[in-house]
Amino acid sequence: MEKRSSPAPMSSVTTPTRTPVLTSEIKPDDVVILVMGKTQSGINNFINQLTKSEKGTGQLSYHTENVCAYKCYYAGQRFIFAVTSGLNNEELLQGAVFRAVATWLKDTYRQSIKLTGVIYTHSITDNSMSPGDVRSFKLLYDLCGDKAADRVRLVTTMSDESKAVQVEETLKRTHWQSLIKAGARSERFDNTSERAWIIIEDLENTKKALLLQEELDKGTRLEDTSAGKHLRQEEWVAQKLPISASAHHHSLIPTNSGQPEGWFECWIWKPCLDMWRKFAN
Repeated sequence: MEKRSSPAPMSSVTTPTRTPVLTSEIKPDDVVILVMGKTQSGINNFINQLTKSEKGTGQLSYHTENVCAYKCYYAGQRFIFAVTSGLNNEELLQGAVFRAVATWLKDTYRQSIKLTGVIYTHSITDNSMSPGDVRSFKLLYDLCGDKAADRVRLVTTMSDESKAVQVEETLKRTHWQSLIKAGARSERFDNTSERAWIIIEDLENTKKALLLQEELDKGTRLEDTSAGKHLRQEEWVAQKLPISASAHHHSLIPTNSGQPEGWFECWIWKPCLDMWRKFAN
């Protein structure tokens, strides 16, 4: 990672703690940043440092697939941090996490809102790379595409300086290679508010649409987008992966077809779903 000097001092955060914000309240002139990563990858601490929340307060939920958006003010600018910590969470269906992220991206794009950045947190304390980690990196690439890859910051957390350098270099040569070549950057978070804001400020105020947003805006079905195809190929999602008006209101109440609304299938749950169908029909 290339070392950059600290920016000129800016005014402190004027909102002491993060405040939830509805998608409908986000404006085109906001600096909007999507923050993603696996459970326990340092997302909560990163957001706390940005919003001056005390350690242990306002914890993000690790057990929901929903995207949670928070606002705070910094140097006279309103920042929106949209956070999902459900990636690679064994307790959640990855299809549901993906659908929630896609729905949020689609809804904001319809409001003429483009992202300033996408932060992906990765803990260097993970000694090995799980298949889920590899899938998450590939999904990130398919979400953003080549044109918006320069908006991506791959942030290593829980840093031990010497170990961080080794981990970053390995990731750049392997799983992060495609993103780095397309323009993404790696950054190192040292658990301080100053460093968190340096990472954010480095994004400046360039705004771009992600590949997934452009595909959905053209009417492409979610399962036929680049990211949707990737999930199907990886056998995370096997058949239908619809996108509804709201990712927060999908039901498992049987319809006339005998299938639940907001239906999607995941291979690892297929035996359970087959049993459900047996009793539903």
